[in-house]
Amino acid sequence: MPRLRVRRLFAFLLFAFLTVPSAAAVPGENQDIWRVDLRPVAQLNANEHHFRKLKFYHWDKNRWQPSDAETFFRTQQTEIPLIFFAPGYSLTTQETTQVGLGIVQAFDPSKQCRVVFWDWYSDKAGVKLRRDIRNKIPIADNTARYLALFLKELQPQSKVCLFGFSFGSRIVCEAVEVLRYSGQQPEGLRLHLVLSGAATDQCWLAKGWRHGNLPEIVEKILVTYNPQDWVLRHYHLIYYLRCPSKALGLAGLPTQSIPPEHRNQFESINVERYIGRGHQTLSHVRTPVFRSRINTYFFFE
Repeated sequence: MPRLRVRRLFAFLLFAFLTVPSAAAVPGENQDIWRVDLRPVAQLNANEHHFRKLKFYHWDKNRWQPSDAETFFRTQQTEIPLIFFAPGYSLTTQETTQVGLGIVQAFDPSKQCRVVFWDWYSDKAGVKLRRDIRNKIPIADNTARYLALFLKELQPQSKVCLFGFSFGSRIVCEAVEVLRYSGQQPEGLRLHLVLSGAATDQCWLAKGWRHGNLPEIVEKILVTYNPQDWVLRHYHLIYYLRCPSKALGLAGLPTQSIPPEHRNQFESINVERYIGRGHQTLSHVRTPVFRSRINTYFFFE
């Protein structure tokens, strides 16, 4: 591919990643909103010592108020669903807040929930997009290990939905895999995964691949994909130019590669006709098919 075409391609990718719709949303009284800021520790190896340095914030009076982990875990109620949102690449804290509040706006205001914005270090750094995206892969994997440590701290019988968009899908899947491998998940933990526009390899959920064992501890997994997604069409470039890998968020779930005993735990939905070529979190969330499944996956109904 000529160098000029490559540069134009990455310019288009940059535009798509950075174009985030604002969300003028105010949580209802039943929606308890938190943010965990991983920026100070994102590039430090995830361990118990560094985990204690995570910064917690609580949404109160339309702004983030400083809080702490002790308060978060002490006030957790297992009967109230806990919903995590892991955003994609190149979102600032302000953009993560806007998009996260837009997601909450799609919930039934009468339903109680606690929502956590997993504010990992996804901000774009430097001018070379491809290099920056590649640099974010180990950071995303590291923040996934922090998320696994976070999940281990939850009360027994907790109901948790992990919602990852784009690179965020890598984080939530990897976190569950780390938790499964450790064997230290809280007793009776109920887990759902929602993966939208997932910037993960399509084959990773297949048996024997990187995340193929997730159904062992995850009850339900929802995948929303878009064959027209103009960002994920170039997903293979994070490896090399002629790499055959396809993104899960582009090609959808390879159902035949899922063992028959686990297929009823998966649901794969094509949202192409609703959002066209877009690659934005709220475009997926606002589709009728996504909204119709919120109570099932997010609220365990």
